[in-house]
Amino acid sequence: MGKRNRYREMEGLMTKVILADLVVFVLFLLSAGKGWLVFKVITAIISIFGSLLCLGWLYMTGEFTRRRSLWMVTFFICVALCVLASLLLSFP
Repeated sequence: MGKRNRYREMEGLMTKVILADLVVFVLFLLSAGKGWLVFKVITAIISIFGSLLCLGWLYMTGEFTRRRSLWMVTFFICVALCVLASLLLSFP
């Protein structure tokens, strides 16, 4: 039997979370563009809190500062900043 690689398991889980966060982010952009205010607010909240929770989890597991997890940290920071910038600038 092969050795269990905990990082690969965590990376697989985080990839699924990233894809879910990406879908919510795209839904946020679509709803903002169409002018659906309630859906825009809901997706913004889910996207921001989801990203922040994942960043907190990466920090608690010690992966936040590791080079191998930099792509995950970068994604969650970028999504949260893009949603915040879109809300603050009222764009789109």
